[in-house]
Amino acid sequence: MQNLKKIFVVDDDLFSLNLYRQELENLGQSDISTFQNGSICLYNLFQKPTIVFLDYYMNDISGLEVLKKIKRFDPNIHVVMISGQENAQVAVEAMKYGAFDYLVKGDNEGEKISKVLNRISTIESQLKRSMPSFFQRFFASKSAN
Repeated sequence: MQNLKKIFVVDDDLFSLNLYRQELENLGQSDISTFQNGSICLYNLFQKPTIVFLDYYMNDISGLEVLKKIKRFDPNIHVVMISGQENAQVAVEAMKYGAFDYLVKGDNEGEKISKVLNRISTIESQLKRSMPSFFQRFFASKSAN
């Protein structure tokens, strides 16, 4: 699995925050920033994360509100909602606003994170292959003339 550039983890529960950071490091990810609330995460979007693991229930601002603001800032950021509650309605609502996935806290944290990272890595690789660079488009248009 490729290193996915910049990863944010946002959770107001310090134990969960550190657990997710450790799982990501165990999976070979190194550029990880952690935030204990959604407001600080939003303030740091200028760092251009590739993926944000975002707790749904937080004290300062809900994960859903943070998700909406992240998607307005950059719709290409992969946001994975995380919740301690297995609630289908919450998951559907998160997906409706652009969440890449919805994970339920509990057993197999590392396995769930690994699967999501693999899917995102595959998508990122496919996008790079299918989107020609500026120079490829420039020279293709010149040769067509």
